[in-house]
Amino acid sequence: MSPETINAAVVIAIKDTAVPHVDKQKIVETFGSEKGDLLAARVSALVKEAVSMPIEWGDRTLAQAVNDILRRFHDKHPELSQEALHEIGRCVGWNLR
Repeated sequence: MSPETINAAVVIAIKDTAVPHVDKQKIVETFGSEKGDLLAARVSALVKEAVSMPIEWGDRTLAQAVNDILRRFHDKHPELSQEALHEIGRCVGWNLR
């Protein structure tokens, strides 16, 4: 799948959710059942990877910790857009709070 498709799926799945999470149904509604299932699995894997990244808290705030994770995550996944990273960051922040 192209980076553009994955970025779109990340944003579609997470944006506008009150509690940040991957909404598989939104992906399936947008991309169809077969492609949607594959994209939902990919988006979920990306979010799980970001959420599981280690943090050295020190005197960091939650926002600083999330920004550090997103910086390192973007180094690993440079194909992700800033909008997709922002949405993944919402999930990371929610899980860390």
